[in-house]
Amino acid sequence: MSTRIELKPDSIVMDVRRMKEENAAEHGFDIRKIAAAAQARQREHPERMVTRIPINAEQAHGDQTLTRRVKRDEL
Repeated sequence: MSTRIELKPDSIVMDVRRMKEENAAEHGFDIRKIAAAAQARQREHPERMVTRIPINAEQAHGDQTLTRRVKRDEL
C-alpha cells in the first residue's frame, strides 16, 4: 500500500510570485527598469538594507567581537 502525497502551492510562495509578476508588469518586464526602481527604493529606505561584513573584518573593525564559524562538533 502506498500513500500519495498531494503537494499544494504554499500561499506565501504564491503571494511572492504574484507580487514579482505585478512589479515586473509595472516596469514593462524591462530588467533595467526593474533594477533601477529597486535601487531607488533602497536609496529611499537605507535603514532596511543589510550591510555585509568586509572580508578582513578584524582590520576594518579592530577588536570588535565578530561572529565566528561553528565547528561541526558544536552542532
